[in-house]
Parts: sequence; structure tokens; C-alpha cells
Amino acid sequence: MRNYIFILTLIVLFGCSTPKQLNDYYSEDKNINLYTFVGKKISVTEFDPNADEKGETIVDKVTGENQVRKSHIMDLGFRCKYSVLKNVFNKLENDTIDFVAYDHYGNPRFSEYETVLLYISKSTKGNYYFHQKYQFDYLEKTSDGKFYGYTYDRKEKRKRITFKNKKIASIEDLFVKKKEEVFKSLFKKTAAKRRFSQLRIL
Repeated sequence: MRNYIFILTLIVLFGCSTPKQLNDYYSEDKNINLYTFVGKKISVTEFDPNADEKGETIVDKVTGENQVRKSHIMDLGFRCKYSVLKNVFNKLENDTIDFVAYDHYGNPRFSEYETVLLYISKSTKGNYYFHQKYQFDYLEKTSDGKFYGYTYDRKEKRKRITFKNKKIASIEDLFVKKKEEVFKSLFKKTAAKRRFSQLRIL
């Protein structure tokens, strides 16, 4: 009888701690240049980010000669194509998305996983999307096909960052944590602009 009660208690506990479903969460604010989605990798291909750099012609003030000034991107560039399984923040209209990613250390870490929560933005001209550098959450599936991820407590000690206390997290939990920690200034800036425009109307 004791074993039966113990097993029943475990089932109830684990049943209650199941992460929220993939479809539970969506949020939108078109004033914020951020798109968060659950993506499945189709392709990630390296390219030279400096190949098309033509440079700017300037006149040297001392010699009077024309010189070409070029900027040089120190990161590796990647063209990425992903299936959009679920929009989480701001809606991507198509079921696939192409974007560029830059990484100083080699292949972007998100490309190591089949399904991830990705954070991208539109370029200033609006003609392409780019990955918010190093920002992603890898996702796993429960036996019944629900997605979930993990959160960690971030601790900084003597300029060294460690991540501890791994916890199961829903899609919403993962997005809110990034919003409050990584993209805090982006959301604050937009909120401040909105308040200022409301004051001007009054």
C-alpha cells in the first residue's frame, strides 16, 4: 500500500510540473524590432561577410590622394534558413525564414540543435533579418510532443560567469527571461518612447 501511495504521489508531482504547451504563448508589439520564434533548422551555410565590401573613397588631407577606406567584419558570417514552427513574439508571415548570423567563435551554437527558440531583428533598411548575436534557447520535446527548455541562474564572480540551478521552463518562461535580462534596454526604450508620445498628445 505504501508503495502504491508513493508511486501515485510521484505521478501527481511530475504531472503537475509538465511545462506549458508550445501553443500557450504569443505576444506582439510592432514598435519593437524583435521576432522570437520556434525554429527547425533547414540549412546553415558559411559566407565571407567582407566579400561585397566596396569601401568608401576619401581624399587624404595631407597628400591630396584618393584612398579607399574599408571596414572589416571580424566575425564569421552564416546564411541561415529555418522553418517557423511557432511565432512567440511578433509574427513572421512565412513558414520559413532566411536570416544572417555572425559569430566570433565559429559555427553559431544554435545550429548544433535541431529545434531552438531564436531571436532575430530586421535590418535598418528592412531588407533582411539578422540573428541577435549568441541569443537562443535550445528546446526538447516531451513524450507527447510538447516543447520545453531550461533556465539557469546566472552568477558573476570575479569577471567569470557561471550558470547554475537548471530548471525546466516553458516557451513563455524562456522568452520572458530573455526580455528581462538580455533585451531589457530594447523594451525600456520603446516603453519610454510610447510614454513620451502619449504626453505630447495630452
